[in-house]
Amino acid sequence: MNSPAAAKVLHLSAADIMLYPILRDQLVFLRAQGYDVHTASIEGPLAKRLRDEDGFPWTPVPLTRDVAPLKDWRAVRWVERFCREQGFTIVHTHTPKGNLIGQWGARRAQVPLVLQTLHGFYFHDRMPAAKRAAWIAIERFSAKHSDHILCQNPEDVATALKEGIAREGQITLLGNGIDLARFRPGRFDAAERAACRAKLGLPADALVAGLCGRFVAEKGFPEFLEAGKRLLERFPSLHLLAVGHKLDSERAGDRWDPAQAGLPPGRFTALFDRDDMADLYACMDVHVLPSHREGFPRVLMEGAASGLAQVATKIRGCRQCIDDGRTGFLVEVQDPAGLADALAKLLGDEALRARMGEAARAKAESDFDQQRVFRIVADTYARLLSAQRPGGETP
Repeated sequence: MNSPAAAKVLHLSAADIMLYPILRDQLVFLRAQGYDVHTASIEGPLAKRLRDEDGFPWTPVPLTRDVAPLKDWRAVRWVERFCREQGFTIVHTHTPKGNLIGQWGARRAQVPLVLQTLHGFYFHDRMPAAKRAAWIAIERFSAKHSDHILCQNPEDVATALKEGIAREGQITLLGNGIDLARFRPGRFDAAERAACRAKLGLPADALVAGLCGRFVAEKGFPEFLEAGKRLLERFPSLHLLAVGHKLDSERAGDRWDPAQAGLPPGRFTALFDRDDMADLYACMDVHVLPSHREGFPRVLMEGAASGLAQVATKIRGCRQCIDDGRTGFLVEVQDPAGLADALAKLLGDEALRARMGEAARAKAESDFDQQRVFRIVADTYARLLSAQRPGGETP
């Protein structure tokens, strides 16, 4: 019961993008440690890739990311039945909806250990007070079902304790990380970079500013394009690159369509569902994330590891990834003018880009190694399993 070989683990998320590619390396690591790893999410092609390419059992969950109380309750009962049938030792959940429904159902099924990874709170300080209070109440209810909470962002640890979401000893700082060998500076020489750009339709001599993220407005795509429009005359070679996913499970009102770009021909490129992210960063001169809300953004870690100077918004998550004035710049949320000013500093100064890119890589090596994150997860499993008491209770 207490050994990894005996532990059947379910990782459950609402969005399938959380399972693949975000958690993929972590799941491979846990399987190598002896855990019997299963996955579940809303129906989607990314989770199916995890099943088909890596051999992880995956089950679609009848869950919606919209607010739908009756459907949510049915999803809780589905999770409960699924957990009873499968006999999981550990249920580990991700994403706000996945945490709420997954943990509630797992607890009803008397799964011995129920954990969540807190990738970032949905609520923030710019949210109306009543809405913020409602989200805090949901997080408190969710955390009541957690034997333990692994939290990526140190600011969220402090918030969870301050708002009574988690109690002392229940929550551990996990951090976040990426594959530092995959994302690295100097991936291409000049000729290889030009060839890669040509395949993407990017001019070899362009100044390329890129934004990577789900194609939703809250990632800052509208501000990115507005800032770009302000800079086109000043930087005639400027080319904007948008890279992202359109998730089937995305809330309809949140979606952003790259066709709305409205930029002159030859100045904007949109790429969908790419697996070659390391190559795409190597084709950029500057990386941008003017997001409205984040937990601990992987794209900024990847950009830093790739040796790129970056511009992002002054919010939690981005603050952990960028040292303002040293590895890049932080700007206010929904401030296209401020974003344009910060981009202009970098686009107009190659030496500054190089200095900040070197500092960004050094920060990535110091702070963003995913192997450290994986060990914390595995150590947490081992500690909780060893402390298991009869009746499914944990200390």
